[in-house]
Amino acid sequence: MRHGITSYNLTGRMLGQTDIPLCEIGIKNVMSIAPKMNHIGIKLIYCSSYIRSIQTASIISSVTGANVIKRANLKERHLGVLDGEFKDTIRWRDVVNKLGKKNFTPEGGEGVDNCLERFTSEMKSIVNSNLDEENVLVVSHDGVITLFMRYVLHVNNNLSFLDNCDFHILDTDRKGNFHVNKLNVVDSPNKCNF
Repeated sequence: MRHGITSYNLTGRMLGQTDIPLCEIGIKNVMSIAPKMNHIGIKLIYCSSYIRSIQTASIISSVTGANVIKRANLKERHLGVLDGEFKDTIRWRDVVNKLGKKNFTPEGGEGVDNCLERFTSEMKSIVNSNLDEENVLVVSHDGVITLFMRYVLHVNNNLSFLDNCDFHILDTDRKGNFHVNKLNVVDSPNKCNF
């Protein structure tokens, strides 16, 4: 699941490792999806160590009763000089378009391979720690989730983008392999599909 909406999301700013909270709209959005998560039967919630992810997980936990476990390796990709910049400005447009390319590292930021290595390793660790649990929720960030879906699970980039509070449903086998069950599960009342 992608965390709830922040002020950066609302204003079109790139959000990497700047640690900002959910905005009021984001809190309300997460509060509206939390009761629906009861139908999924979540036993544990893992989240990144950023406040926006922790808040999202905590709100869902307050409704589902699932325990929250923070994992630093679920954090967003370090965007370097891009963090906090407006993505639609002429200055950054070309650089933003390169972010998903495997051989591109933003100045002062994190390369795709390093980002994928830590995130994929954490996802496998979560699976291996929860082989007996039926459903576990991972709350993370769009950039790192999109890279994971694209390069690890080989899902088309257009299908792997998540709006805030939307999620993918993945199945795993006992060997730690991931399989896509459903993409882009959305929470808004007009388009709820879970």
